[in-house]
Formats: sequence, structure tokens, C-alpha cells
Amino acid sequence: MKKRLLSIIIAVLMLLSFAIGSLAEREGGSEGEAAENTPASAQQSEGPAQDMPTPAPIDEEADPFEHITTPYLYLIEADTGALLYSRNGEKRCFPASTTKLMSALVAVENLPDLNKVITLGWRPVVGFGPKSSLMGLEVGEQISLIDLLYGMLLRSGNDAAKAVAIETAYEHFGSWIDPADSVSLFVSLMNAKARELGMNSTNFVTVDGRHEQEHCTTARDFAVLMGAALKNPTVAQIIATPTYQVAPTNIHPNGFYLENSNRLICKKSSDTESYLYDCCIGGKTGETNDAGYCLVSAARKDGVTLILVQFGDSNTENTSYYRYQTAPQIYDWGFENYRAYALSEFDVQTQFELTAENHSPFDAEKGVFTAEADIAGLSITGAYTTVREYMEDPAKITTVVNPDYSVAPIRKGDVVGYVDYHFYDGAFIRANLIAQRDVASASDVNIEPRETAFVSVTPPPGSGRITALSLSSEPGGESSSTWLYYDKSLYTKSSRDWNYLYSTGTVFRTSASEDKAGGLSLYRRYFDSNGEAYYRREDHVADGAEYVIVSDGLALSTGASGGSLAGVPVTLGSGGLITDGVNDGMIWRFESHANGYRISNASRFLSLKGSSGVLFWIIILILVLAALIVLRLIIVRGRKSSRRLRNARRYSGR
Repeated sequence: MKKRLLSIIIAVLMLLSFAIGSLAEREGGSEGEAAENTPASAQQSEGPAQDMPTPAPIDEEADPFEHITTPYLYLIEADTGALLYSRNGEKRCFPASTTKLMSALVAVENLPDLNKVITLGWRPVVGFGPKSSLMGLEVGEQISLIDLLYGMLLRSGNDAAKAVAIETAYEHFGSWIDPADSVSLFVSLMNAKARELGMNSTNFVTVDGRHEQEHCTTARDFAVLMGAALKNPTVAQIIATPTYQVAPTNIHPNGFYLENSNRLICKKSSDTESYLYDCCIGGKTGETNDAGYCLVSAARKDGVTLILVQFGDSNTENTSYYRYQTAPQIYDWGFENYRAYALSEFDVQTQFELTAENHSPFDAEKGVFTAEADIAGLSITGAYTTVREYMEDPAKITTVVNPDYSVAPIRKGDVVGYVDYHFYDGAFIRANLIAQRDVASASDVNIEPRETAFVSVTPPPGSGRITALSLSSEPGGESSSTWLYYDKSLYTKSSRDWNYLYSTGTVFRTSASEDKAGGLSLYRRYFDSNGEAYYRREDHVADGAEYVIVSDGLALSTGASGGSLAGVPVTLGSGGLITDGVNDGMIWRFESHANGYRISNASRFLSLKGSSGVLFWIIILILVLAALIVLRLIIVRGRKSSRRLRNARRYSGR
């Protein structure tokens, strides 16, 4: 009895839904994807008022698709969004069943388990007219969500779309929602996703695309939607599938055999002619009396993916196959125009003047050299209508040079950096910069400098004693051959004085007078990568390094002059360099010793003259000997005087 009552209720509901659907169809046209090849009785609507301005096609030349009557066309490159062609791309129109792309995308993003099997209630399968495109679901049917998605996108089943929408609403908002509100709640998710994607001229009212005056969009917005669908692996796989076998259900033991309604992907068993397009990777069809024939599709060739939106083909003047006949023409044109353009096709600057860091002071061009951009094999991919302006006016290409590796030594052919050629929307090409000549480097010797300090903070009063310099084969005493360097002064400390090195005339000496401190410069010897020696002024001494000691334009040398060591004039170059005029006798090696340095040239050490004390003892010995001689003479003279005195007394006594 209960079963009979349930059957009667279901039958009544089915009759009511059929009646409602028929009435809706008489009032508003077909619901979703109508049976193809069946002309509709109503003329296609021109769309709502208040349309946005219609942009002209990008190409300023003749419209390449003037022979195609489709009122809304939009062609872009998928990865960059670059626009190749637009006809009324921003004008409001109706999407029909291409709406199911958004329904599928929202469902997949919100359903955690697409393999979940659900049991259908009466809501998903009622309310459709005889011309509605249906999967064929029934009340109580147990079917997986993934199979419903295939039924929605391949057969364009309005019943499958409604079933998926209801289940997604329960999953997202909770099972406590009013079932009567489930579809409208799902539509709110569709509109939120549209705002997220930037489909700002789109408003969804239905989940399947059945006509409503406020259910509208633009061709541009649906190109954006298709781009998002291609990035979703599940949706992209479904719309690329030609045929699909749905698993058996409790009501349909043979399941459902689905054929993709997109003839670019699938040649249906009922088709007498093929419209397959090898490059097509997916799409979604749509049709209502008001929307006309619609197709949103994508194609890929040689690594370039294009998205094409065709909306509004008249379903009274054209067959449903017209969109499949014209789509390949548009795609082929797009692939021809969106291609790789060699950088050599643009009149870009390829030679640049760079300055090498750490270049040799002997480099005749002072480190300046030419680097050439290696643009062989480099290209930028884009639409001709976009890149053409850069071919005609290369000044629009921004060039940014990055000489990151231009550090000497450089050899001809070395990569010394790169140059970026900036085009539109952040697109750029990077080319290596190739050196066109050799550039020698300065020395890369790195000896840690060491600064010596005064023995005392306050120098003692100097005696002013002037001392000559000498060279000795042995270092000698600490006070005469251990030199300290501090604040442009070289000095050696004796027991009484600090003896500062200075130049006077053409001679170097030391003075125990503080006013002779300072005034010295040390020029360290370096070699460039070609083996050429040069000398660079340094503020500190590096242990083991070699220096030219300069004061008042004179370089201390090993030559003798005026009883001391000679000063030889040198020419000081710019940048604290000496590059010429130095001979071996001017080069002094500094080696750490005690709290200072021993300074040598060819194993002979710079010392104060007489600094060993030998002369002092010789003088003392001479003085002692002289005193002894004088004493001896006094003694001898005294003896002679005494003898004369005795003789005189003797003679006087007689």
C-alpha cells in the first residue's frame, strides 16, 4: 500500500514538472543545450540594453574574419592572456550551456571526494522541458559525482548540473540548509568565483545556462573562465574527453555512454561529416533561442595554447555545425600570428661599452671594452598585431644592461654579463654579453695588512741629531735596523731618540726631530695578469710585501749620495699609482720583526750609519791610545828633566 502511494506521488510530481517545463519552454525558449540540428522558432535576441562600447579589432588592417557572421568573437593566448582578436568581446551576451564550465569548476573546487556515490532525490530530475538537454537521471539513482560531472560537461545534462549543484551546496554550506535554497546558494558560489577571476561583466542566475534575462556575460569573461578551467586538471581532462562510459547504476545497469557535444573533439555516431580539429584540447557547447549557438574551446599547437569564444551564432540562419566550421579558420590564423619572433627581426642595440672592474693600470682604454649581445636563437612569442609596433619602433623596447661579470681579467669571448630587452606586459628576452677584447687585471694578491704602533703615546724630545743611512749584509742591532711604520712615518728607535726617515735634496737621512715625522708614502708593488708591475699607494704595511718609499717626489734607492742613500725622482700617476720609472734599487721588502719591520733590498738591510757601535769603540780606542802616548811622553819628559836636574846639582857641588 505504501509503495503504491509513493508511486502515485512520484507520478503526480513528474506530471507537474512536465507541465511546468512545457509552460516555461513556451514562454522562454529551450532550456540549456537543445537537440542539435533542430532550428528554433524564435529569432535570436540582440541582448539587453546598456551594452558597453564595442572595441575595434586589434589589427588596424582589414578584419581577417569579415566573412564569419558570428557576432561575438574573442581569441587570446592562454598563458599570457594576450589578445589576438576581438569582435564585441566586451559586449553583454548570453552564455547558454557554456555556463556549465563555471558550475563544474566551482563543484570540483568544493567537493572533497569526486568518487563519492550519492542517491538522487526528486529535485535534480524535475522541472525540465522536452527540449532540455538531459543525461537521463531518475529519482533514487545512485551515481558518483565524477560521473555526474562527465554527464554535465559531455552530454550537457541539465539534470546532472542540478544534481552536482545541490550536492556542492550541502558540502559547502552544511546539510542543514533548506533544500529549496541549495541551487541558489550554489549560484552565489558561481558569482563569487566570477568576481575572483575578474569576470566583472558576468552574472549567473542558473547553474545550467537555461535562459534568464539577467543570466549574462561577455566573450572576454568566458575566455578568462576557460583559462581557469584549463588550469584545473579534473575539468581540463573531462572537457578533453571525446567519449565516456558511466559505470552501471542501480537504475541503469548499462550505465550511460556519453559523447562529447563539442564536434571539434568528438565525431558523434549520428554525424555524417567530421569536424574534428586535431589541435583542439577541449571545450563546451551551448544553445538557447536567445543565446544562439555558442562554443568556448581551446587549442594547442607547437607549445602555444589559444582560447576561442564564439557566442551568438543565429540558430535560424546557421546550422549548429557553423561554429565547428569557422573555429579552425580562426585558430589557424591565431597560430600563424601568435608565434615566436626572432630577436634579430627587431632593430635592437647589440653593442655596449662596459668598464671592467679591477682592470690593469696599463690597460690603454682604462678598462673600457665593447661587449656584444649574443641574440642568436633568441625570440619572443606573441601576436604579430602586438609585436609589430616594436618592429616598427625599436625605441619602445627598453634595454637594461647588467654587467655582473665584467671583472678583469677578461678574455675575448668571455660572458661578462647580460642584457634584458623588455617588451610588453613584463615580457623580456635576456641575452648574454660577450667581451670583444682582452682586458688584463690588476693583481689579486691579498696579504693582510698590519699596522705597527708607537712604543709610547708621546714622542720623547728629540735631540735633532742627523744620521746617515747605510746598507748592511746583517740586520745589526735592534735600534738601528728595526723600523716602524705609523701615520706616514718610518722611524727606528735608538736608546735616546726616535730617528725619522726623511728626504733632503737628493739624499735620504734620519732626524731625531719630530718635525721630520710624516710625509712618507709607501707604494706597494703589484703585477697585473700580463705580468706588468705597477705600484699602488697603501696606508698600511703588509708583511712580506715590497714597496717603493717616496718622500717629496723622491724614491729611496740603494745608491750612495752625500755619505747616505740617494733619493731618485719618480713621477706619481693618477689614482695613487706609479706605473713607470721604478728600478730594482728602489724596491724594498718589508718583513715583520719584533714590533716593526726589517727593510731590505737584495738581502741588504736598511740601517743607520754606524748603528753597530764599531766606530764608537774605534774612536774610544784611538783616544785611549792617544792618552797613553801622551802619558808616555809626559813620563819620558819628566825623567829627562829629573836627570838634568841631578846632573846640574852634581856639577854645582864640585
